[in-house]
Amino acid sequence: MDILSIGYGDIAQRAARLLVAKGHRLSGLCRHPENKPAAQGVELIAADASNEQDLKSVLHGHEYGAIIVTLTPSEYNKEGYRNGYVVPCRHLQQVINGLDYSPYVIYVSSTGVYGQREGEWIDEDSATEPDSDSGRMLLQAERLIHDLPVRTTILRCSGIYGPGRDFMLRQLKQQKVTLRDSWSNRIHQHDVARFIEFIVENPEKRDSLYLLNDDAPTKQYEVYQWLAHQLGVEISSDIEPGPGPRGSKRCNNSKLKSVGFQLQYPTFKDGYKEMLPNV
Repeated sequence: MDILSIGYGDIAQRAARLLVAKGHRLSGLCRHPENKPAAQGVELIAADASNEQDLKSVLHGHEYGAIIVTLTPSEYNKEGYRNGYVVPCRHLQQVINGLDYSPYVIYVSSTGVYGQREGEWIDEDSATEPDSDSGRMLLQAERLIHDLPVRTTILRCSGIYGPGRDFMLRQLKQQKVTLRDSWSNRIHQHDVARFIEFIVENPEKRDSLYLLNDDAPTKQYEVYQWLAHQLGVEISSDIEPGPGPRGSKRCNNSKLKSVGFQLQYPTFKDGYKEMLPNV
């Protein structure tokens, strides 16, 4: 199958390597291909997802069986989120409406579209009431994808971590940690890429929405305390009550497991154990 990745960051690159190994042909659309690592079996296309004419040229010039959308804003404010998430999806909607073929579209979103703050369990059916600009813009983008006239799957990922996504480790090393008594959730970046491969390879599993999280929602302070112990770093024992900036919720991954997908990193300890020797 010919597959187009709109956005070619870490998740898209990992998914591309897995899919090429299965015999698929990948094209990666990004603004600056010269800054991306070359990969066998992947053609990089210089184009801007925020430019409808660029998208039209790419999608009308070749027939793709699937499109993987992984977008990153260039600015982390309301306007940046709108330009980074909503505008490209609106342009994609316009272009796909004019195609004479029907690609399958996978959109990588975030559990930031949920606004729960009291430790509630959430799943694919939970209310989406985001309390941040990024969450609101992501939800708008999701709705544009959902309304496409083709088959779509939205992946709501919890906190993505892995090599290169080591915010918690850096905070510990810099002694900038505030411990909170709030629930936290995460998914390893390689498991996100593996699930993209999984639903491409298994068409019968292509439901409209999946929540991607590991098996172990954990209190934020417990994660920091475990990491500090592994690193031999002293941290404060003071724990702030109540939810943090990202709220407090517990992500239920039952649907992910029910379709037969097996996580390579079922808990944060499994993922961080691989990362710690390189810190």
